Amino acid sequence: MPFDDKDLRPVRGMRDLTPEDYYPMLQVFDKLARVAESFGYLRVETPALEHYEILKAKAGEDVINEIYYFRDKAGREVGLRFDMTVPVARVVSYRVDVPKPIRWYYITKVWRYDEPQHGRYREFHQFGVELIGSPSVRADAEVIALGVEALKALDIGDFKVRINDRRVIDQLLSKLGISNEIRPYVLRIMDKRGKVSAEELEKMLTNLGLARDVSQEVLRLANTVDSFDRVVDLLKELNVSEDFIKYYGDLLDYLDMYGVRNYLSLDMGIVRGLDYYTGIVFEMYVPDYNLSVGGGGRYDNLIEIYSGKPTPASGFAMGIERLLEVLEQRGSLKRGFPQIDYYIYILSNDKSHISLSYRLASKLRGNGNKVVIDTGERSLRSALEYASKINVKYFIIIGPKEISQGVVRVRDMTTWSERDVKLTEFGIS
Repeated sequence: MPFDDKDLRPVRGMRDLTPEDYYPMLQVFDKLARVAESFGYLRVETPALEHYEILKAKAGEDVINEIYYFRDKAGREVGLRFDMTVPVARVVSYRVDVPKPIRWYYITKVWRYDEPQHGRYREFHQFGVELIGSPSVRADAEVIALGVEALKALDIGDFKVRINDRRVIDQLLSKLGISNEIRPYVLRIMDKRGKVSAEELEKMLTNLGLARDVSQEVLRLANTVDSFDRVVDLLKELNVSEDFIKYYGDLLDYLDMYGVRNYLSLDMGIVRGLDYYTGIVFEMYVPDYNLSVGGGGRYDNLIEIYSGKPTPASGFAMGIERLLEVLEQRGSLKRGFPQIDYYIYILSNDKSHISLSYRLASKLRGNGNKVVIDTGERSLRSALEYASKINVKYFIIIGPKEISQGVVRVRDMTTWSERDVKLTEFGIS
């Protein structure tokens, strides 16, 4: 008994990627990989499944609730990775032989049991980089610059990298008298800015026990947005520690050296939803798209949770599906799939003729061509129609007459013109 149509569709929040969808994605993969490798980063992959304890160690309450969790047949608690930073941190924790700083990148699938909606899937792809082993402000500048160059490589148009700092926010929240115990909850509420109304945010903050004036000050802070050129002056106005002011003065200089300063802005509402961030945090936005297309920051304590050894790190990840949506929205996404160079059609069932077609295909493939050989069920007319639909460049006809003359007939599927080509030109004697 056949399955119902609904059972044949993908699981909710997931998609089938057929060639017309997958090849545009591969084009994006290729451009992003080229940028990462131009900075000296090497590609890495990890298992889709992780021990649940590893995943939840520093994910944060909201993300823990989104983990695909289950027990395997041996009763072990496992989950699908929700990002790649955590698996990479786990790998680095036991691969002590890898020289630091480590520069790794990835393009792979991750899973989150989130509510499917515009720009949100339960199975999606991420491109990201991790620079592990350097506490330097220059490492942070490198990661941000790489992110900017990646977006530029996609010809995505206008975009901004909005930058903030968990350390600065922690210090300012402390000055407001907000305790360490409830500070993570305040950060999660700040992270909802733009997703819920200001009134709802204030209500969430007062429900934590914050006074109304303190709640309003937190919201004022979260809504502080300025040019990144003013970051040092603004931090001085906020009376934060001198070491933060020096850090951002240096960061500004290094980003200027990379030539990416104009892509940056200061946004003190950017705190990121994951608990493992410890310093600078940032998100990437494009105009007319309501979701970030990527984000990251410094996470100096995550690897220590697994290995017991302090290990500074910085990185980011971008959502491939969101990037594709933006590119499609801007009309710059190239739809379709690669052209097939040759389609070989045999006019008879003579095995010597079929053998010749296989030899010809082998020669063509050896020269780097994509070649399809007709399997014998179609008429010539039907085969030509089919070849046109699958984007064939040249249609080769092999028949008794052609073989007796030592040629094959080649049709250009674009111009519909035909010519006889000697088999010797293909290297067939």
